[in-house]
Amino acid sequence: MNMSREVKILIGLLVALGIVFGALAYLNFKQEQENGALEEVVIQDNRTFEEVIVGLDTSEKLIDYLNKYFTIEDRGGDKAYVPEEFFEKKKGEPWDFAAFVSYVLFENKYESVIMRYKYKDQTEKEGINVAVVFRDGDLPKTIIFTSGVSEIYAHGWSFEDMFQKEEERLNIKIQEYSISYWTDAGELWPEEWFKRE
Repeated sequence: MNMSREVKILIGLLVALGIVFGALAYLNFKQEQENGALEEVVIQDNRTFEEVIVGLDTSEKLIDYLNKYFTIEDRGGDKAYVPEEFFEKKKGEPWDFAAFVSYVLFENKYESVIMRYKYKDQTEKEGINVAVVFRDGDLPKTIIFTSGVSEIYAHGWSFEDMFQKEEERLNIKIQEYSISYWTDAGELWPEEWFKRE
């Protein structure tokens, strides 16, 4: 089937107009974004604290929930929010995430510990990071909080395996660590720092 020259020109013009209008719409969107005309969309979950905790009965549900509703922020200080406060704020430091995760896992009958560790990076800069280590069925797993995202990975059968995985992932050397966990009394067990052998 041969198209006439006029039909080909018409199709070409329509395609060109589509490209031009698409480009103009994109530029308009970028301009509105730069001018602050577009507001950030906030997803709401109207369930109560207790309803949410009961519903987060698997590690996958917990990670999905954190990534959907919460953001990591640098607020200064290293004292974690209590779980209810973190739930209300929907943002916090990695240790706020860790305390909340430990609480949720405890309430849903998982064994977990909060592993804080002091490290040095390649430039000898020191820092502190945190992860939650827990048993998911028969498999040990680690939940980490980086770049605005909560993730989960299997780490091997010992804390040393987890340390090695974190060192490889972040290109650091872990110097010391502390272990804490959520207690029946509704608080975090106090931490004590240990030198890594």
